[in-house]
Amino acid sequence: MKTKNCFFALGLLFFLGCSSPSKNLKITFNAEANEGMIVGTICIEKKMYNIFTFMYSDDKPSINNYPNQKDSFTFRNSIGDFNTKGNTYYLFTISKPEGKYKFFKLKIFNNMRNDQSTIEIPLDMKFAIEKGKTTYFGELKINTQKKIYTVDNQLERDRKWFAEKTPQIQF
Repeated sequence: MKTKNCFFALGLLFFLGCSSPSKNLKITFNAEANEGMIVGTICIEKKMYNIFTFMYSDDKPSINNYPNQKDSFTFRNSIGDFNTKGNTYYLFTISKPEGKYKFFKLKIFNNMRNDQSTIEIPLDMKFAIEKGKTTYFGELKINTQKKIYTVDNQLERDRKWFAEKTPQIQF
């Protein structure tokens, strides 16, 4: 009996750990509480690591030097929402009160086999959230080997991808 429970728990853990990231997207915001939403995609070129944490904070002069590290989202051990040409793509949404924000750091953790490592890439990607609106951020493309990033406008492609994974989100 204990063996069955153990296998069931491991199977459940495996299933939940490998579920698609888009199932965890926040799909609504509270406009009455001054909230809005930003949506976009993240492209990991030639994905080699398994845990990615994107940190963001308010974009205010007093906070810029010491960003609030509680706001973040993480992709763990996931195959991504889409895969093309050797790149892994994740859909993301952020619902926050109206204001100016920025991505300030990407933490990458690799715990495959005996080779554990952590990489931090400083980011300076600003975005604004407007009350009652869903705004498109773009595609944040990360090259983990060169530790560089860019933002590209992939609006038409991303509209199709969001419609396929989360049709409730319109932008």
